[in-house]
Amino acid sequence: MDKRLEPRAVFEKLQDFLAWCELAPPGTLLLASEVAELLSDTPLDHQEGHGTPDPLPIETPSTWRERLWIVPAETRLGVVEVAEALGRSRSFVYARTAVTAKNRLPHRKLNGFLVFTAGELRTWIRETEKEVVGLPMESTSFERESGMEGLAV
Repeated sequence: MDKRLEPRAVFEKLQDFLAWCELAPPGTLLLASEVAELLSDTPLDHQEGHGTPDPLPIETPSTWRERLWIVPAETRLGVVEVAEALGRSRSFVYARTAVTAKNRLPHRKLNGFLVFTAGELRTWIRETEKEVVGLPMESTSFERESGMEGLAV
């Protein structure tokens, strides 16, 4: 049985609409499009004299050192972006991709250029970094698999 109730009233304040929702019979259903329409016609309640609040600014991280942790895992980066993300030089990045390098950076080559993915770099950083001072952290999969879990560095 569909207990949908279509509100026909125009509410003067958002608080009026919320009060109506609280008094509606149990099982009352509203279509999202109807709620959106009601809310678009209903002025929001603000403290007197303050008007509409300014929206909170959304800051986009400006460096790859910050961006690396929020972009999708499949995001591709070049040598310059990886150097910035790691806080190291381009020569460090090239050195860590050499066949003879210890603890190589995960990478690919595309038309002769080095290409890195954000997800693989994040994993490499987590598994490579050593905490010198700090609280105990969750162990990495590498530590769990190699039996190093809980060992002091």
